[in-house]
Amino acid sequence: MERVMLLLKIILKRSSMATKQGAPAKQASKATKSRKRKPDKADAAATSQIPGPVGEFLKRTSIPKGFVNKKPMALSKLQRRLIEMDLRPTVSIEQLLASANRIEPATLTVKKLPEDVRESIPALKPGLRRFHGAKIPLYWFPFPRLSSACADRFGYMSSPATRKATKLPFNFATQALLGQLGNMMGDAGRDPNPASDNPADAGVSSIPAGFTYFGQFVDHDITFDVSSTLDAETDANTINNMRSPALDLDSVYGRGPGLDPFLYDFPASGPATAIKLHRGTNTPTGSGGPSNNADLSGMVPQTNWEVPRMQGTNTAVIGDPRNDENLIIVQFQHAMLRFHNAVVDLLLAVAFAGDIFAEAKRIVTHHYQWAVVHDFLERICGATAVNNAMTSVSAPIGSPFQMPVEFAVAAYRFGHSMVRDTYWVNFNFPNATLGKVFEFNRNPRLPVFSNWVVDFNAFFDTGVPVPVHNKARKIDSFMANGLESLPGFAGMMAILATRNLRRALALGLPSGQGMANAFGITPMTTAQLTSGLPAAEVAVLNSSGGLLLSKTPLWYYVLREAAVLHSGNQLGPVGGSIVAETFVRILKRDASSYLNVAGGFTPILPSSTAGDFTVADLVTFAGVTQP
Repeated sequence: MERVMLLLKIILKRSSMATKQGAPAKQASKATKSRKRKPDKADAAATSQIPGPVGEFLKRTSIPKGFVNKKPMALSKLQRRLIEMDLRPTVSIEQLLASANRIEPATLTVKKLPEDVRESIPALKPGLRRFHGAKIPLYWFPFPRLSSACADRFGYMSSPATRKATKLPFNFATQALLGQLGNMMGDAGRDPNPASDNPADAGVSSIPAGFTYFGQFVDHDITFDVSSTLDAETDANTINNMRSPALDLDSVYGRGPGLDPFLYDFPASGPATAIKLHRGTNTPTGSGGPSNNADLSGMVPQTNWEVPRMQGTNTAVIGDPRNDENLIIVQFQHAMLRFHNAVVDLLLAVAFAGDIFAEAKRIVTHHYQWAVVHDFLERICGATAVNNAMTSVSAPIGSPFQMPVEFAVAAYRFGHSMVRDTYWVNFNFPNATLGKVFEFNRNPRLPVFSNWVVDFNAFFDTGVPVPVHNKARKIDSFMANGLESLPGFAGMMAILATRNLRRALALGLPSGQGMANAFGITPMTTAQLTSGLPAAEVAVLNSSGGLLLSKTPLWYYVLREAAVLHSGNQLGPVGGSIVAETFVRILKRDASSYLNVAGGFTPILPSSTAGDFTVADLVTFAGVTQP
């Protein structure tokens, strides 16, 4: 009897949380039955096989929560260190000092490392390249490769029963119907005020446009599907995920200096572990990037605001080739390279005696993860959905995981609707079309032209004055016209919306209504789904007996939900729950994530708000917001 009463309390508690997720009251009215979540069991093999040195590394951190050096470094000493080591801080020296005094001296110094490790690290330099027999610290490598249960496939979040009952039939008639819908979504004239950056105008969101591409960067950190097809029904469980499902920045660090040394700059002098990420050289075409006086005249010719590239082909030498897809994302990739390098400089400035590369990578990764959750997700999903996911998702360290296609193929593709047709790139190009954003990241315009270097002050709220702050488009079912003709593709593959709809059909995703019911959320009504749509689109939705209104494709449903329930400024309850729960599960099961830091984690790098860290803080500390 006691067990029954306990179970009842748990169900009622979860039901209450599910009700809160449906933001508008009318959407939560029927949310009395929460989706049952069975806690994942930790994979004993995964957790027990964490190599000893890696386990010890995870227990130690140079920035324990609340730590402040009892013998703080004086400003004058920091100034001397910067001059002696020829370090150029990216923020004010006072901000740098505050962060420096939050770093605890290393408990394990490099001098105490095994002799074979100490002697191997300098031998990895390009001039020597002695990899045979080298002893490389295991914690330099992507952590999932060392500890994770098999996590290299996609899967489903929904139950087989939900999918069977609510998915669209896979046949030529449905494919044709989705083709009509997808082709309409990016038609010219559908998106109001396409050139506006004023959130008061219809079609313009309150979200800085940089988050469109930050979201793309994050996606490339956790998913990569190269094998699913649009032409046949496919079980997601058979599809390989070619990215580790962890926010570990393997798209930046690759496999580490021991296996991908071409990504790195090894120090010519000083601590051998002060390894930085290699940067590239711009094609000299004049001044570009940020300005030092909020005017065209304040830009300077940039020489190294680029990722490294192979001579001849200009192929980007980076951890994920997709981060060279367009000008904005490759420039953000470059910012991430500089972010790591700035943290290395900070550790050098405090004379950190431990493994500088390993500690810098950890600091970078944890601050990035924090920004993903507390800046990106809270904007996109809403703080309530994120908090609910934190309390409701059970994912023990090392527990099995497959990337849900409800996330990867549907809900997380909300960002496609946020893409603009034009961007203020810098003072040279105040109205760059989406076509130009792709064109100026292709031969013969590579390496990135110096006058096309992106001014990220126009993409994130950095506080640096610019004449235009690019705002993302609303999260809705209207797509930028430029996404109707993707460079390098033809036919259906050139139309992004049609591709998305067809991929979800092939993978047998549940409908939006099916996922709503699974979460215990009242599904949207027909009137809500069609609210504000052009008559031609409503006609497509009503055709075939209203098939797309009774079994609405999940991606389309998520977009309509955001548009109707949150005016396109954040995801609705279904989309927000899918996205927030997936990210929280990814972080909770990863022993190396900031959520699992012994004693807790608080950002220590310079930021506009103490104890917080945003993407704007990231690009500022990376040094890409000033010439």
